[in-house]
Order: sequence, then structure tokens, then C-alpha cells
Amino acid sequence: MKKIIQLMPDYYCYPLWWAAGSGQAGDIDPNTLPLKPETIQKLMAWSDTYDDILNEDDPAASGFNSQAEEDAFEKEGIKLWLQLRQELAPEYEVGYMSQRLGKHLSDPSELLTAVKSI
Repeated sequence: MKKIIQLMPDYYCYPLWWAAGSGQAGDIDPNTLPLKPETIQKLMAWSDTYDDILNEDDPAASGFNSQAEEDAFEKEGIKLWLQLRQELAPEYEVGYMSQRLGKHLSDPSELLTAVKSI
């Protein structure tokens, strides 16, 4: 049976999470998965970028400084998602929580459909 995880940023957490229905909960330390060191480094840099947008004085005011920064973050997230799917197959099924689209994606083909709808 495949282990189901998702790539999803959250403040001051690892960017990988056990998916609902996986029988496990919480974030996942990427160092515990069979990933290339370069992939782990990219995951942590992506996570750090998200941490940097948190406004601790007013969390509701958190966000990227520009649309270009938000787009770059989403693009990197998609690249990481595709890399994770490749590196963790066939043991893991990896989903992606798109901040830009506000939805969970389980298959890359959903990206095209989602992008066409915006």
C-alpha cells in the first residue's frame, strides 16, 4: 500500500505532511524520507521562503510583497512536487496544496485544468 503525503507550506513546519486517510498525522521531516540531499535542501529553502512572509505582529497581514514573488513561490512548489513524485515513487503518492489555486492537487494533469479555470 502506498504512503500518501502532500507538499504544503505552513509557518515554521516541515513542508511535507501526512495526507488525510493515511493513518498518520503531522508534518514530516524530509530527512526521514529517501530523498536526494539536493531535494531536501530545496524543500527547506522553499519552506523558509514561506516562513519569511509571516507577519508575527499581524498574521492576517502576512503575504508576499508582490505577485511576482507569489508566482515564483508557486512555480518552485510545483517543481518540487514533480521532483518528489519522481523520487518517492512507487512507495509514496505525493499531492500538492496549491496556495495560488487554493486547492489540493493529486495529479499533475489537474494543473492544466486548474490553470484554464483562472
